Amino acid sequence: MEEGHTKKIAVVGAGTMGHGIAEVCAINGYDVILIDLSDEILRSAIERIRWSLEGLAGRGLIKESIDVILGRIRTTTSYEDAKDVDLVIEAVVEKAEVKKDVFRRLDAIVRTDAVFTTNTSTIPISELASATSRPHKFAGLHFINPPVLIHFVEVIRGDKTSDECLELIIEFVKNIRFKYVVLKKDVPGFLINRLNARHWIEAIRMFEEGFDIKDLDAAQRFRLGFPMGVFELLDFVGIDVAYFAFNEMIKRGFNARISENLKKMYEEKRWGIKTGIGFYDYSKFKVYGRPVILPSDKIYRVNPYRMIAAVVNEAAWLVRNDIVTKDEVELAMTAAMQWPMGPLTWADRIGVDNVVSILNRRFEETGWDEYKPDPLLESMVNEGKLGIKTGEGFFKWNYERHKVGATIYEKRHDHAIITIDRPDKLNALNEAVWEGLRKALEKAEEDPDVRAVILTGSGRAFCAGDDIAMMSKWKTIIDVREWAEKYAAPLIEKMVELKKPLITLVNGLAFGGGLELNILADIVVASDDA
Repeated sequence: MEEGHTKKIAVVGAGTMGHGIAEVCAINGYDVILIDLSDEILRSAIERIRWSLEGLAGRGLIKESIDVILGRIRTTTSYEDAKDVDLVIEAVVEKAEVKKDVFRRLDAIVRTDAVFTTNTSTIPISELASATSRPHKFAGLHFINPPVLIHFVEVIRGDKTSDECLELIIEFVKNIRFKYVVLKKDVPGFLINRLNARHWIEAIRMFEEGFDIKDLDAAQRFRLGFPMGVFELLDFVGIDVAYFAFNEMIKRGFNARISENLKKMYEEKRWGIKTGIGFYDYSKFKVYGRPVILPSDKIYRVNPYRMIAAVVNEAAWLVRNDIVTKDEVELAMTAAMQWPMGPLTWADRIGVDNVVSILNRRFEETGWDEYKPDPLLESMVNEGKLGIKTGEGFFKWNYERHKVGATIYEKRHDHAIITIDRPDKLNALNEAVWEGLRKALEKAEEDPDVRAVILTGSGRAFCAGDDIAMMSKWKTIIDVREWAEKYAAPLIEKMVELKKPLITLVNGLAFGGGLELNILADIVVASDDA
């Protein structure tokens, strides 16, 4: 731990989040006062911390002995023991009046220059700060469960949070080696919960439309690369927790509708792992076990971009309203939720115009304002900032476009798209196409940024085969041989020897020579009408 202004910390609440936060602080060298209502709760918390530390030690993730780390944590049921701490982190039950009462009591005891923070995930920071005489020394510090494994925190500024207070909190966050974002405004759900809510609510709606939860989860795990599907994650977090959070956010102005199915599950106490049944059945597991989710052809019936589009729309609102930056959105979802890329990068890859189309379609289907594309997205489409395919979207990308013979070569940051461009002739292969394809493949192969090459056709066909007009010029077998040696053989050789994956996207006809191009590809992706 680096020397700083914060040396002693009080963590109030020794439940799931509180004991995890106390453990993180102790691992990083801080002396911790862990406060709760009873000695029994505190003993249980210490046992869980010891169990966690044993696991970390077994994997070589802590440098000090378990006893040394535990020696930094002192448990107590008395708030008086927190009177000389530098920082308070509140992590009691998610009820505003309970939290306010905690802060009123602490405010009367803890020295006046100490900083107060709350781990709330839904309650406005300024509302809680109003219970104290130090709103300028009050901020949100929202850890993600389990904090010992997910080293990310949201720092939320209240209406009266001072710059000095914010600097002290950020210094502490850096000392515990956590990644962080700073929310400039106190909005319902902050950042992570707002984005998660859009993701989870859309997934639940897709389930209610008839999609199987295993197919939805498999699509997210195996097509999007998420560590868990939504329904696995909801069962892990707790249906009760999610239902409560959604309701609290909606009460405070978050524009969304809660599923009746989710409400029913909450009322029936089908809360996930903690009750043995949620979206999945855990009754057969003696200890926690993940449901078996395997990829199948069914995952391609799911459009996972519907969920991404809902998240992107919310992220655009947050960025446009200067609550967080684009980079903070990306960091939050990759560090906290373990997404392989942030939602705005997804938007740039999908195409901002395609995201807007998905949202407009959902708005037409439902009439719900939450699907109206954010003005930021609409302005980006109007300005042609569509993402990778135009070189700029939310971020700038390496992009170039050239006409190569009768083909179009596009470099889209880390891959190339080669399009046969004779739509009026159904992309029939003539000399200009054969030669253009070869030169385009050579260009892709020479570019170190290009990791894969995609070959497709413009218009309503992939390629209708060799051009009859070209073939009609052949008078003898010698003409055929000369043509093959000059045009066909060099392209075929280049396709066979290409050191980068070659993927064909087939729409419409693929006859003769067009079929041969697909045979030479590594992967063929065909549309339903191919």
